[in-house]
Amino acid sequence: MSAVLLDTTIASLLHPKKKHQTLRARYEPHLRGQILALSFQTIAELFGWAEENNWGVKQRAGLEVFLQQFLVISYDLDMAKTWAKVATHCKQAGRRLEAGDTWIAATAVRYQIPLLTHDRDLVGLNYPGLHVISYV
Repeated sequence: MSAVLLDTTIASLLHPKKKHQTLRARYEPHLRGQILALSFQTIAELFGWAEENNWGVKQRAGLEVFLQQFLVISYDLDMAKTWAKVATHCKQAGRRLEAGDTWIAATAVRYQIPLLTHDRDLVGLNYPGLHVISYV
């Protein structure tokens, strides 16, 4: 079994409330039989949504249960070095990424796993070792 890294948008599509969304169906073939991984950055972004939308205790607990289905990839020193390389590559190519998007891309590069994203900013970066799957 291999792994696939989900960006925040793709991870949110897996919430049971979004089971019948057309966009989710487009990405499902890339999810079947895979270990579903998230960068620590995606976890932070999902909790950020909870903060921004003033979720209550029950909704936050539901988010924590939802996140248990994923392999969470944490920060380490080599990932920080990869982040710096990805950020520099993009800057030199005239493609400035937000720091969060750079962390997600760096996670995929560091662990050499495909990145499923529905974020235009992550498509076409042409960074060595970054394999992006997207329908944007």
